[in-house]
Amino acid sequence: MPDEAMVRLLDYNRRRYWLANGWSIRFRVAEIAVSKGRPRGIKYAFTLHDVDGNRLLGFDNAHGVGRAQTYDHRHRFRRTAELVPYVFKGADELICDFFAAVERACATEGVDFVFDAEDIELEEDSDDEPEIPG
Repeated sequence: MPDEAMVRLLDYNRRRYWLANGWSIRFRVAEIAVSKGRPRGIKYAFTLHDVDGNRLLGFDNAHGVGRAQTYDHRHRFRRTAELVPYVFKGADELICDFFAAVERACATEGVDFVFDAEDIELEEDSDDEPEIPG
């Protein structure tokens, strides 16, 4: 049974937030079997996209980083091919760290960190977003 923080994290699944400038934030979170690479029993992908749907930054655990045994990592703003290990401290911290990275990205671009809309994506709406590998 997940603790309260993990339940909050899982509740973000399929949420999408729209920023006032047209960028969007997408969340994919699912419970999975505990493994060496994913000891918390979750898989996740949090991403920031520009107005054309291009990925600007992300946090995920879809695959290992180099020879690391852990899968948690982030993709740098506007350099998403560059992976940086992420130290998972907890579910609430992950959410806060991701939103802080989005806020920094907005500041870098001179974009207001202001939400314009929120929705929950239906499964069929998520075809353009890759599945989170198990």
